[in-house]
Amino acid sequence: MAKAKNFAERWLWYASKTSVCVPLDPAAYPTTICGRETVPFPPWACQGPNGGIHIDRRIGRIDVDVAKAPTSRIELNWTCTYSVRVVSRAWLADIRDLIDDNRIGIGEVRRNGRRLEKWATLHEAYAPPMFGADGWVALCPTCGGFHTMVAGRLFFADPGVVGRPLIVNGHGVFVREDLALARNLRTPVGAFKPSVVKFLANPPPFRAAPDWVRASTDVRSREDGQASQPWWRRLAATFSKAMRS
Repeated sequence: MAKAKNFAERWLWYASKTSVCVPLDPAAYPTTICGRETVPFPPWACQGPNGGIHIDRRIGRIDVDVAKAPTSRIELNWTCTYSVRVVSRAWLADIRDLIDDNRIGIGEVRRNGRRLEKWATLHEAYAPPMFGADGWVALCPTCGGFHTMVAGRLFFADPGVVGRPLIVNGHGVFVREDLALARNLRTPVGAFKPSVVKFLANPPPFRAAPDWVRASTDVRSREDGQASQPWWRRLAATFSKAMRS
């Protein structure tokens, strides 16, 4: 007999398939050096000790100033720098009731100081990352942000995701499968056909990013009395220990 689906632990993943991203307006932001490039450095950005830049994980709502308006042919997009999630307000209206305003911020997209009425940003503070069984994970020690390269079986490991109707992270927008099917939620123009991502209560070991000291990291580890800590703190502590070794 087939096992019944637990819809509280299954989401449809909506991700942009376009390479036509939305450029930030360089005149609207201060700048910083990243590698050999000078890039915008908005107040919602974080720069790690290694010089890498990314969205500060602690930030919720993000307003962006862009050099060029998003194309109407792509309803789910991202900014060229930082990959802020940009969505059409038409598709946003289809999922608006699923958004927890205490977690997820809906921001403005502006050009030349004027709000673009047909567009918005979506960003979740302390968003739960999606992992890949054959991928790797890096952690920013400044903001606690995760950078994951996903490959193989995809999953969430944070127990806090169970039952949530909608999640937004750096990989896209996730809508609980039963809710998406019940409303016949359409795939936004310019997005891949959604695939299912599940929560795993017993995830496989995480691997550190290639430029980190390699370690077999496991959120189920009970070393150093960490078992009582949240999953992400155990992961952070394991990476920190690996980098010191």
